[in-house]
Amino acid sequence: MLLAASLPRASVDLSNLIQSMGPMMILPIRPQALFAALATAAFFLFATAWASGASAQVQVAVIGDSNVYGKGVATSENYPSKLEAALRARGLDVRVSNGGINGDTSSGLAARLDSAVPAGTRVAVIWVGVNDVVRHGRSIAEVQANVAGIASRLRAKGIESYVIRPPVYNVADHKNPALILGGDNHFNGAGYSRMVAKTIGPIQALVVKASKRKATS
Repeated sequence: MLLAASLPRASVDLSNLIQSMGPMMILPIRPQALFAALATAAFFLFATAWASGASAQVQVAVIGDSNVYGKGVATSENYPSKLEAALRARGLDVRVSNGGINGDTSSGLAARLDSAVPAGTRVAVIWVGVNDVVRHGRSIAEVQANVAGIASRLRAKGIESYVIRPPVYNVADHKNPALILGGDNHFNGAGYSRMVAKTIGPIQALVVKASKRKATS
């Protein structure tokens, strides 16, 4: 009975069951009935394992600068945390990591990309570039080239990317007092909520796509 040998002892242990019944268990068990019971147990074990794999959690990595890190706000108020909460509210089993560093640039992110994206990541959200232009005087074309290179490297690893950039991310939001920290131009919790509302559509689509790939792989 190779089938019986492959099953965990706790799943089907008819000998212990018979002994626990004592002398009242006097009816013989036909081989056909025993085989049917074992086959049924094997089927349910397989189905449970398949369902577990099909509903595997999707890892999302948000990478970039202080807009990702959440400078000046509580961890629960930053963009990655709010994005995870919003995706879960839509019924998606996700885990969103925060790979932001204050003051980072597109070239800096490219240099640390491997450490910024955890193993098992299936979707990446890239939000970087403002420091390149504002602090270092680099051209938008250079930033775009660096970000395209980052997305290409991630794609080679099977990771889908979404880039937060204008017009989704714009200067007007940073000038709205209701969306920024007092005395600072960084977003507050309301600002990050606004950014989640702007970006969740395409990110959700990538997460759903990644989830389906997991279920069929």
